[in-house]
Amino acid sequence: MFKATVVNPIDFREFEKKFQKLIKDVGNETIKVARAETPIRSGRARNNWTKQTTRQGFQVENTVPYIGVLDKGSSKQAPRGITKPTVKKVTGYIRTRRLSR
Repeated sequence: MFKATVVNPIDFREFEKKFQKLIKDVGNETIKVARAETPIRSGRARNNWTKQTTRQGFQVENTVPYIGVLDKGSSKQAPRGITKPTVKKVTGYIRTRRLSR
């Protein structure tokens, strides 16, 4: 849930543009980090990450049949899996971003 308190008048069209850019940047960062966190053997799992724009923002997915096994930490290259490290890094990225007026 997103909550905002308006202290000073805001140009909402400009705010919407900046907010949409932030969502796009977070989506791009998410797919970039997910690819980097994916162990590589043949490259199939790493190259299979996709991002779709949705009404709520974006969706990142990987449809290789064994992605769930890799995400559970079956690879020595990624013993912590893929999702948890990705979420942690992207959360840090979000915290560094600010919407300026």
